[in-house]
Amino acid sequence: METSDLDCLIIGGGPAGLTAANYLARFHRNALLVDEGKSRARLIAETHNYPGFLGISGIDLLATLREQAEENGARL
Repeated sequence: METSDLDCLIIGGGPAGLTAANYLARFHRNALLVDEGKSRARLIAETHNYPGFLGISGIDLLATLREQAEENGARL
């Protein structure tokens, strides 16, 4: 695939990047998320600041968001 075929390039696979990838995939946009896999969110013991979760570790949040984005067809 050529970059000219992309609607969006997402740099960073933290909560914001994964959320963007998820929404773009759901709305059939051709997006690509590139990430080193070292999000600082993985260091969070438990967060209560992310909608839809009453309390979740950073590692679990990232895994859940990544899984959801992939299920919706996001390219990570």
